[in-house]
Amino acid sequence: MNDCYSCSITYKMQQWIEPCIIVILGVVMIARLHAMYQRSRKVLVYTCIIFLAASIASGVMTVIFVMHVSVEELVLSGAYVCAIHYEGNALLLGSSRWILIIGWEVFMLCLALWIVVKHFRELRRLSAGGVIEDCFTVLIKSHLGYFARCVHNVSVVLFCC
Repeated sequence: MNDCYSCSITYKMQQWIEPCIIVILGVVMIARLHAMYQRSRKVLVYTCIIFLAASIASGVMTVIFVMHVSVEELVLSGAYVCAIHYEGNALLLGSSRWILIIGWEVFMLCLALWIVVKHFRELRRLSAGGVIEDCFTVLIKSHLGYFARCVHNVSVVLFCC
C-alpha cells in the first residue's frame, strides 16, 4: 500500500471521528434533556431541529474541509511523517466547525441550567432547607461533568493548535 495513501486515509479518519462522536453525544444529551424536562415534546422537537441543522452543517463543512486539504508523506531522519497542506480558507472552515459545535454545546448548557434553576427553586419552595437526593440531582451532577469535559476539550483544541 502506498504510504501517502495511508497518510491520507489516516487524516480523513481523524477528521470524521469528531463529527461522529459529537452526533452520538448530541443524541445522548437530547435524551437526557428530554428526561429533565419531564418528557416535554416541545423541548424534544426544538432540540432535535437545532441538532439536525448543526449536525448537517458540520458534516457539510467537514466534507468541504477534507476536500481542501492535501496530505503527503515525508521522510525525516528515517521516520515517516505525514505533512498536511491546507488550501485556501480551509483553516477558517475548520474553525467554523468548532464555532458551530461550541454554539450547540452552549445551547444545551443553557437549557440544562434553566431547568436546574427551575428545579432548585421548586425544591426550596417545597422543602424547608433540606436537599432531596433524587434522579434529577444525579442528572445535574453528570451534566456538570459532561460540560466541564467539553470546556476542557475545546480549550485544548483551540489553544494548542
